[in-house]
Amino acid sequence: MIKLAITGYPLAHSLSPAIHRAALADVGLEGDYVLLEAPPEELEEKVNHLKENGFRGFNVTIPHKVAVMNYLDDIDPFAQQVGAVNTVVISPDRKLSGYNTDVYGFTQAIPEDIRTNLQGRKAAVIGSGGAARAVIAGLTDIGVSEITIHARSVEKAQELADNCHKSGICSPNVAELAENADLSDVAIVVNTTPVGMQGKFEGVSPLAVQSLASLPPNALVYDIVYKPAETKLLELAKKRGLAVLNGLDMLVLQGAKGFELWTGKPAPVDVMKQALLAVLPA
Repeated sequence: MIKLAITGYPLAHSLSPAIHRAALADVGLEGDYVLLEAPPEELEEKVNHLKENGFRGFNVTIPHKVAVMNYLDDIDPFAQQVGAVNTVVISPDRKLSGYNTDVYGFTQAIPEDIRTNLQGRKAAVIGSGGAARAVIAGLTDIGVSEITIHARSVEKAQELADNCHKSGICSPNVAELAENADLSDVAIVVNTTPVGMQGKFEGVSPLAVQSLASLPPNALVYDIVYKPAETKLLELAKKRGLAVLNGLDMLVLQGAKGFELWTGKPAPVDVMKQALLAVLPA
């Protein structure tokens, strides 16, 4: 019996149980994947619960991808460089090892022809949390020439930029998230914040219409939120005729990598995506 989980706060939006339960069934493994909601002040308690109760591993989502690193015994060098963990493997002797599969999911979800065209181009990242770290690492891996972090807190964005520089990822620029940001030379915009997610932020775009209007016609607008499938940001971008991408494939692909780490078996990616689409509201 393989016990898996996801921890974060809030978790009402999570569709991860559906894709991992489908994957377990498809490869013939008995097990379950459950939600374990953890407000920030309860994170250590929840991690200890998972460690002491026979879990094989767990995913970590907003807002714990950085904080969880304090409770791990070992961190994969790549995750250490990114500065964020989204997948934890629990060994038989209850040691916790952290990995980052978000970067793989983020980059591989972008169609190959678009990835190629992004090389040498400029990128804008909205947000400065743990998810932004992975996205910046992914954009660097793709080969963009310049990244600017747009955030409401310039101080927090600068801290992220400094960390990226120190860890050898890249040296992003920093800008306040303004209503009239000039994005006329940007080839890809990525939202890494929960703004637009189902719940209290739903129906809100993290990027103002004026800023979207400045994007060139061949730009890609990528929102890593996956519920709803079309956020307000993507709705506005589509009205402008821009290419858009949500977080569905990123979720499936990062989950597939995690599944392989937990089980040692190839992940049934197509089965996982179909399971996700089956439970996603139209």
